[in-house]
Amino acid sequence: VSCFLVIGYYLKILIFKFMIQSENKITRFLFEHGKISQGQYKELLAESREVCLPADKLLETKRILPEEDVAWAKSKLYTVPVIDLYGLIVDRKVLSLVPKDVAENYQVAAFAKEGNILKVAMLNPGDFKGREVIDFIARRKKLKPEFYTTAASALKNILAQYGGLSVEVSEAVGAEESRFAPITQEKKLIAGEMDLEKMGQAAPISKLVGSILKYAVDNNASDVHIEPYAEKTRVRYRVDGILKETAMLPGHLHPSIISRVKVMANLKLDETRVPQDGRIRVIAAQRKIDLRVSVFPLFDKEKVVMRVLDPARRVFDLKDLGFWGKGLEIIKKNLARPHGLVLITGPTGCGKTTTIFASLKILNQVTVNVVTLEDPIEYFLSGANQSQVRPKIGYSFASGLRSIVRQDPDIIMVGEIRDNETAELATHAALTGHVVLSTLHTNDAFGAVPRLIDMGIEPFLIASSLNLVVAQRLVRKLCPYCAEPAEFSPEIEKSIEDALKDIKDIDLDKYRDKKTNHLKFYRGKGCSRCNNDGYQGRIAISEALEITEQMKEIITSGCKLNEVKKEFARQGMLEMIKDGYLKVLRGETTIEEILRAASE
Repeated sequence: VSCFLVIGYYLKILIFKFMIQSENKITRFLFEHGKISQGQYKELLAESREVCLPADKLLETKRILPEEDVAWAKSKLYTVPVIDLYGLIVDRKVLSLVPKDVAENYQVAAFAKEGNILKVAMLNPGDFKGREVIDFIARRKKLKPEFYTTAASALKNILAQYGGLSVEVSEAVGAEESRFAPITQEKKLIAGEMDLEKMGQAAPISKLVGSILKYAVDNNASDVHIEPYAEKTRVRYRVDGILKETAMLPGHLHPSIISRVKVMANLKLDETRVPQDGRIRVIAAQRKIDLRVSVFPLFDKEKVVMRVLDPARRVFDLKDLGFWGKGLEIIKKNLARPHGLVLITGPTGCGKTTTIFASLKILNQVTVNVVTLEDPIEYFLSGANQSQVRPKIGYSFASGLRSIVRQDPDIIMVGEIRDNETAELATHAALTGHVVLSTLHTNDAFGAVPRLIDMGIEPFLIASSLNLVVAQRLVRKLCPYCAEPAEFSPEIEKSIEDALKDIKDIDLDKYRDKKTNHLKFYRGKGCSRCNNDGYQGRIAISEALEITEQMKEIITSGCKLNEVKKEFARQGMLEMIKDGYLKVLRGETTIEEILRAASE
């Protein structure tokens, strides 16, 4: 019997390896045609083996390439036409020819009908089982399917036309009025991970909550807010740093929605007087998504905020995040040093963790031991040893740091320096031969040293251990599909000219309109690809202060702000606002975004 079990085990491994290899065709094709680099290709294959997911799947979830490039590769590989379906509103009669559950399961959608030809878009034209299902459905309706492939977000927009939150709300309202079983009776159904697709087939309130969470994942929201608002319940999502109202639900659903979230997060249903924190893990589009749940008591009801943590998110390169020129060179130079402290500073939500992981991606080699302390773990980095602190049981950043130094680390990442003890331990680790990366809450790069001094770190220790301070903010990127020239007041143009005119290596003339001699500005008109926002994604505006020998002398002699700024200027670095102005002139963002970020 044991012999058969062993044979069965190895047979499963061989089958899995075959499946993985067969589902890496698109990745290999893109590599062979120069769309992805050799480094990216090897990284995808390594991660594919590690997490037991096809490289093709990782390629799409990590968004390494524009969707159009991936669609082009599918078109060439499977000899189907590629079609641009952005902004298309499909006739309801045509859309309904393919049932919703089939469309979502196989990621297909009927988008047009000409005579007896049914035009169907497929996310994966190599899914022959999906083709067979569509063939069967079409034949029953005396139609002939014609297959196309398209960009993932374009197909997602069409699938959304089957009905979103509004449909789920209507069903939930009807169910409440029909006196369906209360949500609190569903606790026995929940065990560990919850599949959002299966939740869509459950009781109406479960279906509604599942739709709220699925919408967050599909739209790359970082946070979900469910809150009482007058006599209603408001659902808002934070996308690209901005809270957006998406749905206004009937107020009488509020207790059931909150109870459902509490059940999923294993929180106390009958406790409404104090805040509660919990976690939910859901499965969406074959990805495991973690949600950090906070339930907060208000005057007569409760509010829920859920932070969406997607471990499959791509760890970006520093260049992708908006770092460039001398600033990027200085960061890479200091990351290459054998020991010392590197600090990323800024307010909450400014992308500090993302920048740290982009830095760790550079340092993460087979020859070094990378250990992290995080709260929570927001990215997974293959090869790094990642640990989540749990202050409630005494496992804090400080206690974790004490243990880490006994783990033979080369590189240590501490999620945040919050107190004197953590600051002392991080400084000591940097002085004793380790590279330490961490974050600090300061408004600019100049404020990091005074903040450490306030925490009780001696200036001579700071001068000896600190290598680099990077301060940053996040601004929304202009949508590349609907960006257009814009005009701004002469006052704004003059302020930008005055700020940039004395900077070496920057020729303002190349950013001028040749006819008017005015600086060129841009704005996003709004289109279907950016949900009519005019923006798509975010980049950092930043400033970097290197701790040179001159800077060390300034720190040990009192760290006067005017002297720090003189040294910053001597280094030839750009202040954050000036970095932002240049990104405006390059058409990467807008002046409104820079002014908003600068006021934070």
